[in-house]
Amino acid sequence: MKDIQNICTSIEVNDQKMSNPVAPIIVQTSSFRFENYQHYLDVNCGKEEMYSYTRDGNPTTAILEEKIAALEGGEKARAFASGMGAISATIFSLLKQGDHVIVVNTVYTSSVKVIQSLKKFGIESSVIHVNETQEIFDYVNEQTKMIYFESPSSQKFEMLDLKQISNFARKRNIYTVIDNTWSTPLFQNPLNHGIDVVIHSCSKYIGGHSDIVGGIVVANKEIVKTIDEYGAVLLGASLSPHDAWLAIRGLRTLPIRMKSQQETIIKVLDCLKNDSRIKKIYHPYIQQKELASTYLNGYSSLFGMVLDNATPQIIERFVNHLHVLSLAYSWGGFESLILPAFKGNNEEEMKKRGLDLGHFRVYLGLEDSNLLINDILSALDYAYEGEEI
Repeated sequence: MKDIQNICTSIEVNDQKMSNPVAPIIVQTSSFRFENYQHYLDVNCGKEEMYSYTRDGNPTTAILEEKIAALEGGEKARAFASGMGAISATIFSLLKQGDHVIVVNTVYTSSVKVIQSLKKFGIESSVIHVNETQEIFDYVNEQTKMIYFESPSSQKFEMLDLKQISNFARKRNIYTVIDNTWSTPLFQNPLNHGIDVVIHSCSKYIGGHSDIVGGIVVANKEIVKTIDEYGAVLLGASLSPHDAWLAIRGLRTLPIRMKSQQETIIKVLDCLKNDSRIKKIYHPYIQQKELASTYLNGYSSLFGMVLDNATPQIIERFVNHLHVLSLAYSWGGFESLILPAFKGNNEEEMKKRGLDLGHFRVYLGLEDSNLLINDILSALDYAYEGEEI
């Protein structure tokens, strides 16, 4: 009689034709077997290494981590269940009571909120807005232990001088942490310029298909070990093996997607930059070209634009007349997306962030560039019909 239980529970692959798959195997398991009791002891005493529980590590997730670390020029990476998981784990792991954090320019709102929430644990923060990098240093005090920023930043896509920040911070034992999602590891490598920690939301360009939520941290082994011990294992925001596999799939097409989207953003911005109905465009292709040429290897397709003399009615008419660009959160997938900064009840918050009422974040996907241009221009025509510019 067949051993039914053994047949059902065995995971060994006996077919040699299956031993070398082209795509990585998804190791969809929560735990791993020890060989025997001595093996269990050796692993727990640190004499041997093995995967034991997917919250702490998984073979599929490790492939993603190794690839991103290599692309960023980092020693080690750790993947998380979301970009905010990666951000929170980094901040919680590297800061302690009495520390001070400087948050620079228009950083992702949720990142600002999690940093500010640490006040109840005795960690102070300063959210600052600067035009020149050296202005940051005026806000540093003896308790400052982290400078957290994006370059290019969210919404306004301002760039900062990475070498200037890292040179200043290292002399004072201040961690430098950058969210590098906009650039991807292909278009900017902050670690090569002395930045300590790089964070990516894998939900965006890395995933590339609007079907996963994930994040990853890249740094030297010592920093990642600290994040592992405190932020990863204890907070438990582990990336699932399946989502790691989808992110690996996204990496395979990342170079060709970024090349296509760079061509699209340049063509679209060249068309829009002189339109009288657009008050301002925020993108490194338009502004801060010297810093862009120093640090960027290419231009990604997320930008900000401000409609001139915008009113809630103009905003509504513009958004509702778009047919190719969709009104939705996030970005980085095939489809082009748009998001107005004005939500109906947040004008004061926008003023604090230095955003005009007519500010939009626009993501250009993989649709034909002429289709995107015509969609935006047609919506502008409809929004401003009968208005004097």
